[in-house]
Amino acid sequence: MMCCEMPCRALRKFFHTPVYIEGTHIHIPKSPFNVNVKTPFNPSSVLATGPGLMHGIVGKISLFEVDCRAAGNGPLDITVEDDDHNLVPVKVRETEPNAYDVSFIPKTPIPHFVNIKWNDFNIKGSPFKVMVMPRPEKDINLGGEGKIRVYYSTTTSSEKIRHNCRFLQSLLERKKVHLREDFEPWIPIDIGMDREERNRIFEKAGVRKTPMLFIDDQYVGDYDDVVELDETGELDRLLSYCALKYRNLQTVEEARKVDELLKMEQQ
Repeated sequence: MMCCEMPCRALRKFFHTPVYIEGTHIHIPKSPFNVNVKTPFNPSSVLATGPGLMHGIVGKISLFEVDCRAAGNGPLDITVEDDDHNLVPVKVRETEPNAYDVSFIPKTPIPHFVNIKWNDFNIKGSPFKVMVMPRPEKDINLGGEGKIRVYYSTTTSSEKIRHNCRFLQSLLERKKVHLREDFEPWIPIDIGMDREERNRIFEKAGVRKTPMLFIDDQYVGDYDDVVELDETGELDRLLSYCALKYRNLQTVEEARKVDELLKMEQQ
């Protein structure tokens, strides 16, 4: 008579295949046993990045990306709800197998929460808290298209803000941002700037907390926000996009100057 321990019980979650158990070449009762098997998956390998996971504006599309290619088989489940527990419609577009572009439009200026699950398990960071600001009456142009700018206070009495300025400077210098052509020297927001311009910056950002990092004339966040973006790789993506935008703008400007010179020569 054969004695058999059943490790198959632990496998039932991961496989679907017949298991034969025999004693002296005779099947025991109910053998073969069918065991359900699923492909292993790892929700912690799902990567979600994009500004839509950090901040948004009422009535404007918030975008982010979800990369599940290293996480095994799905399914992927994404829901967005505001702080009043109202569900917000979500659009998910598969750009390649297990890679998705996701968008939603906030309707209220209150925090929203993005829940991302892979096989019913939350991925790292989920739910993501998205700060949603009211839509400004007009689109404010600070002249920073294709540029990297940091606005800071030189007169603050807050030790934390002074520390954050030093930490942000160190973070950007590690990435050699200060050596880039699209980087502008830090801009003091309290000395040499009139109140109207300062208020336009605050209105554009939706906050009054310094230091403020802007990339391509869009508010990215304060030091804490930038650290989170850096940890997810989103900061590098924004910086790369800005470099491309800057080069394109330079090319357009050079083409415009060439056109002007040709016109002058033809006159």
